[in-house]
Amino acid sequence: MTEIALSAAVSALQGIYGGPEVQGMGSSVKEVEVPAGTSMEAVAKQRYQQFCGEIWERFGPENWLGQWAEVYHRPNGLSGDIVRELRELKDHPAELAGSMLLDNIDEPESAVAALRGVFDHPSIEELSIFRLGDGEAYSGVLIAAQSKASKPLVTLTFLMD
Repeated sequence: MTEIALSAAVSALQGIYGGPEVQGMGSSVKEVEVPAGTSMEAVAKQRYQQFCGEIWERFGPENWLGQWAEVYHRPNGLSGDIVRELRELKDHPAELAGSMLLDNIDEPESAVAALRGVFDHPSIEELSIFRLGDGEAYSGVLIAAQSKASKPLVTLTFLMD
């Protein structure tokens, strides 16, 4: 029953932040399969590249990955508070992007509820927030969360200029 609730929560999050078809700029929520033996971070980097689309090659992978960093990791097995976690980021570009996700959106209360519905769901056992950007014009975050049931990794990618 909890996986069904998580799937419904992912759909609600996509309704607010965009589905997997969004590329290049803005935000997108996508469930990504994790191949056996692949780390969550490696899958998150692949999702980042896919989200950037054609601008990934235009500006070069070295620019996009030069700013990549895990800025938060929720200890495994602990329940979380994604809103607090985003607000308390110590990395300034990631903190700004987190604030934009929470505050610079139509109906922020619905957005917060959708974020909590996915990233604070009881089945989530691992969560990381990564800093994105090219070090100049673009900045953002990628939130990646894995459920206990080994379902796809849930990602929210947000990139702004």
